[in-house]
Amino acid sequence: MGAIALLVAGCGGGGGGMAMGGSSSGPYAPPFQEPCQVVDGRVVVDIREKEYICEDLTVPAETQVVWTNSDEVEHGVAKTKGPGSDFNSGPLQPGSTFSQVLDETGTYEISDEEIKGGEGPMMTISVEEKEEVEPAPGGQPGATP
Repeated sequence: MGAIALLVAGCGGGGGGMAMGGSSSGPYAPPFQEPCQVVDGRVVVDIREKEYICEDLTVPAETQVVWTNSDEVEHGVAKTKGPGSDFNSGPLQPGSTFSQVLDETGTYEISDEEIKGGEGPMMTISVEEKEEVEPAPGGQPGATP
């Protein structure tokens, strides 16, 4: 039981990680998170069996999207249409990640340009206005009067 507790304690997020755009093929592995669900301003998209797991995704502005190549072949992540600056991960080796913060509202089209012949996966991400949290009485979110 003690070994299990030690193992679980070693798996916690220690902050850091990648902000804005970036890729990783080294020892960095984001903490486990269910794919396609926004948690604390972050969403994970797995790439498996030559597909982006979640072809259509809706997120609030300022969400960090983390793509993880969980396949056995090289993949990539490239914005082909949408607001803001273009981004392209370049080749992502199996086990590598790439992240991008999507600040601007609109529809982003993402494709895998590493799969030749137009056969790579595609996905659409709709970015909506971020909901503002109204302060509770007392000026602090969640404060009680």
